[in-house]
Amino acid sequence: MLKPKRTILSKEIKRDPFLESIASIKTHITEKKQIYTRIALSATILLVLGSIFIRNQEENRDIAEGLLSKAMIYIDLNDEENATIHLQELIDEFESTESGKNASFYLGRIYLNKNDFNLALPYFERYIGKGNNPLLIGAAYQAMVNIYLSQLDLKNAIYHQKMSIEYSNSKEERAWASLRLANLSLAIGDKSSALKLVNRVLDEFTENAALTQRANEINGKIGHIGES
Repeated sequence: MLKPKRTILSKEIKRDPFLESIASIKTHITEKKQIYTRIALSATILLVLGSIFIRNQEENRDIAEGLLSKAMIYIDLNDEENATIHLQELIDEFESTESGKNASFYLGRIYLNKNDFNLALPYFERYIGKGNNPLLIGAAYQAMVNIYLSQLDLKNAIYHQKMSIEYSNSKEERAWASLRLANLSLAIGDKSSALKLVNRVLDEFTENAALTQRANEINGKIGHIGES
């Protein structure tokens, strides 16, 4: 004989753990609705602002690339006045872009070609501090070496010559930079450093006639100083 089913009382329904958790979640959402709405709104605003920022960055990059292209055309035409105007605009308005950073190097080079070293130096320093192109950084260091040599500042010339070696584009370029450093070291009487640099080049480039010849010339100076 079938037993009669037990009747579930309303009190027992209310105590059902699943129903209680659903009710708890519903109550929590109701109480925190304002907070969740604010969080959702803030997230939406951040997404919109992020999208606008990225779009602006892309637009700035395109404008900056256009200005740099125009400046390089003027440089090729030897129109330094117009090149300077475009490069300076790049630095003033779009320095955070890659083209804006590169503008400092090219503007420094224009002033260097004019022998206006006081104006050229800050632009090379700016590029070294912010630029990303190893070739341009190395060239900027070498330009600064020449500027300091023109001012008879051997200490700074040697420092920047050492830095230019670090950004050499090839082993051969590094060797030439090392020989220039050897010559500068010799100029301040540091024969030991000069000799190490020269011997390293002679050991590594036995088949390179031009490098070997230059290294032997500096070696001859070192020997001459030792005899005097």
